[in-house]
Amino acid sequence: MKALVKTREEKGFELQEMAVPQPGEKEILVKMHRAAICGSDIKIYKWDAFARSIIPSLPFIPGHECAGEVVEVGKGVKNIKVGDKVASETHIPCGQCWQCQHGRPHTCENMQLFGHTINGCFAEYAVIPEVSTRKLPPTLSWEEGCMLEPMGIPYRAAEKGEVEGEAVVVIGCGPIGQFAIGFCHILGAERIIAVDPKEERLRIARSMGADFFINPETESVTKAVQELTVSAGRGPGVVIEASGSVSALREALDYLRVGGRLLILGQSQSPLEIKVSPDIVFKEAQIYGFFGREIWDTWEKTEQLLVSGRMKVDPVITHRFSLEEYQKAFEKALKGEGGKIVFTFS
Repeated sequence: MKALVKTREEKGFELQEMAVPQPGEKEILVKMHRAAICGSDIKIYKWDAFARSIIPSLPFIPGHECAGEVVEVGKGVKNIKVGDKVASETHIPCGQCWQCQHGRPHTCENMQLFGHTINGCFAEYAVIPEVSTRKLPPTLSWEEGCMLEPMGIPYRAAEKGEVEGEAVVVIGCGPIGQFAIGFCHILGAERIIAVDPKEERLRIARSMGADFFINPETESVTKAVQELTVSAGRGPGVVIEASGSVSALREALDYLRVGGRLLILGQSQSPLEIKVSPDIVFKEAQIYGFFGREIWDTWEKTEQLLVSGRMKVDPVITHRFSLEEYQKAFEKALKGEGGKIVFTFS
């Protein structure tokens, strides 16, 4: 099979021919149809501090957002069969720790990660543990199935944010922010304000349901948000931070409405200065972080929205490449161009 492999501790991947892996006990062999580039895959491509901290050894196959067809099952597999259409849940829980035993397998204490700590899906075939293999509704397309993993966290944010009737600011209109906008629109947000420096991404935000658009490179975000929320309680009731920008997060704490909810999806290693009393206590602000999808509750809810046609992935998927074109794909990803970039397999 062809596989995209991280072979050296430096920038880049290599396309290699290698043997098709064999599924072990309670594992599934999946023929890939679609696989998408995530921000963490870009970190692995660049071989930054995150990649160095999480990849156990090289060579390594990255990728974790995918959909494909089951072609073989290992011993002990009970709920998946050959021919099933499946996607992968990135978080691989142990099932034994306190988190797993108390309804939080997505924050397992002994968690493995598909495409991060075990080989992933940037290959024609991939082995996925049964515990993190999701059988898909037959009516979903391969691309819809591939998007269920990245859709999960923004769905949780929109749901937890109780966005119905609220003014919502979404900071960062990459794919995660775009899906957040779509879910906020579906769940009844009164107005959605999209913030991003790239005009192309703001145009995508419009198609996902955003009402107002702010480019932080050309105008003050705080001033614009305040003007757009005068009638909504002097600030947005919900802010979804999906950019990973600490400065944008700091600014959001200033304009968040009293009693508002701040939902953090973007990841950063940089410190954030918080003025405890004015930022949190006096505002009675509610601040939430999100890591992964609630297994399998989040999947069921997002699947239903796709099956019903209420949620669309087409506006977010802007580029498609073969695995052989990976260099072009990652050039786009590194520049932050467009939305989601998907590998297609023949």
